[in-house]
Amino acid sequence: MNGALDNRFSAKDPDLSQRVATAVNEWGFAIVTDLLDAKACEALVAEVDRVEREHGIGFGTSEFEGFHTRHIFNLIARGEAFRDLVIAPAMLGVIEALLGDGFLLSGTTSMHISPGETAQLLHADDGMISLPRPHIATMVTTLWALTDFRPDNGATLLVPGSHREEAMPRPGEKHDPIAVQMPAGSALILHGSTWHAGGTNTTRDQDRYGLSVQYVAGWCRQQQNLMLGTDREIASRYPRRLQELIGYSMYRNVMGHIDRTHPLRLLGVERPPEMIWEKMDSKRSDAE
Repeated sequence: MNGALDNRFSAKDPDLSQRVATAVNEWGFAIVTDLLDAKACEALVAEVDRVEREHGIGFGTSEFEGFHTRHIFNLIARGEAFRDLVIAPAMLGVIEALLGDGFLLSGTTSMHISPGETAQLLHADDGMISLPRPHIATMVTTLWALTDFRPDNGATLLVPGSHREEAMPRPGEKHDPIAVQMPAGSALILHGSTWHAGGTNTTRDQDRYGLSVQYVAGWCRQQQNLMLGTDREIASRYPRRLQELIGYSMYRNVMGHIDRTHPLRLLGVERPPEMIWEKMDSKRSDAE
């Protein structure tokens, strides 16, 4: 990628959030570098290997999942190391610039592509959203490279600008995707409507390790049911920001309450719900 499509930004950029949001809204993607150092990437790869080994994670069983790719879902429940990625301040600033406040975590998944894997079908992650296309971002996918992403080891393929299309890609259609090359420690930020796919791994002995961390607007349903899928005892040990992101929160002081109580109460935290109805009454009184 080069020229207008070389949407690369350093995590150290003081205007990172707005610059990335502008690039994603215009081209459907951006790359943020310098997020993780080599030691952190190696530690996360080791964690992926550990979880795969302990839980007997095998290759996918469908063409879309990949017959030479391993997936681990709800990563944050599998180890503390994965949780830090979800609440990385630089990334949360980018997500808020794209989705607004009150956004939620939609899912955390590892994608371990082994030699012999073929390219995935082009798709958009917000394919289940029934809004007329094109539309504003309701979902943002972040793909973290734990090893270098290269065209020969399964680098993500994408079609720049495809988030502005009026329809989804159809099987059999020919498109001209680009392979996103980025070093370990970087992350690819995707508008939920951008057409993309896992690439082909033609190497003999080089696995590609990546993590998908997806966020959705606060009014959308999450792809992975993280509240029900995480034991409350485990969730109670999460950082508060992560607890809110998986659903122990309220959107605009109304969506997500439990019998007019704040969902954090399920984790033993007493927090006034501050319901929107009371705020509306307060505004009415002020006007009078």
